[in-house]
Amino acid sequence: MFAILGDIEFTVAGGISGMERRGTADWAEHARIQGKPLLEWIGEGLDVCNLTIELHPILGDPEERLRALRRAKAKHEPLAFVMGSGDYLGAYVITEIDSTTRRATSVGQTTSGIVQLSLKEYTGKFTRKIGGAGLLSPALTGASGAVMGSPGMVSKLSPIASATQMAISHAKTAGNVLRAGKNLYDSVKGGNASMILGQVPQLLGVTGRAIEPLQGLKEVAALLDDGSDLARLSDDVLGSIMGSRSSLDPVDLSNIVDRFSASKDSLGLAFDKMNSAGSRLAGLAAQVVTRRA
Repeated sequence: MFAILGDIEFTVAGGISGMERRGTADWAEHARIQGKPLLEWIGEGLDVCNLTIELHPILGDPEERLRALRRAKAKHEPLAFVMGSGDYLGAYVITEIDSTTRRATSVGQTTSGIVQLSLKEYTGKFTRKIGGAGLLSPALTGASGAVMGSPGMVSKLSPIASATQMAISHAKTAGNVLRAGKNLYDSVKGGNASMILGQVPQLLGVTGRAIEPLQGLKEVAALLDDGSDLARLSDDVLGSIMGSRSSLDPVDLSNIVDRFSASKDSLGLAFDKMNSAGSRLAGLAAQVVTRRA
């Protein structure tokens, strides 16, 4: 399997022929009297993925595959996007479906064509629904598309998210916040005391956003049979985050440079601790994608 989006599987044998990922960062441009404008990092942009899917009868019913993708788009719901390697990319929404017909029947049914599927990262509240003991609905078993593993075979099961999936979601959110915080600290570190002092509210804001997902990770880890290491990870990272925040409260012009340096070091430690759990989290994602959790 190449990837899975919600309950829709994509395979090379089922027609996937390409994938493009794009990430952006938002920068504000401030005009200055004499000299070039000054850029200020605002935040990370939403990731975008574009999938290229070939349509052909030997890969599954082209019309049914298109209908399945259009149904998913029409629901206007975020969907979990997981690579076949187990790498959980996060929640995405379908923003665009472009289909090109190369050959068709006399009544206009597509027999050969190509689909460009555009996905955009979703950062709102999200709880992933995963299938149970299999992806395919029994009613679809035996269909040519099911045999080939093409997109379009959607399970009728909609159970609540597993503890494993919730742990991955909390960890990913915390990791993204810490990465954004690290980038912000790096952009501020070269400024003078007055400029750094003016950025303190924003620094406290970005570190504060990591608290809730870390607490959520600890709570969900208690539900896992082997989650004690994730609970410790949450405590360790949260401890570094709180240390980073306490270094900036209170501050003034006389101590901001030293306090900022201490805060930056603590945040860097939190980021490194979270980053060190990458293999562990990838293992959890692999359990989800193989229906073992």
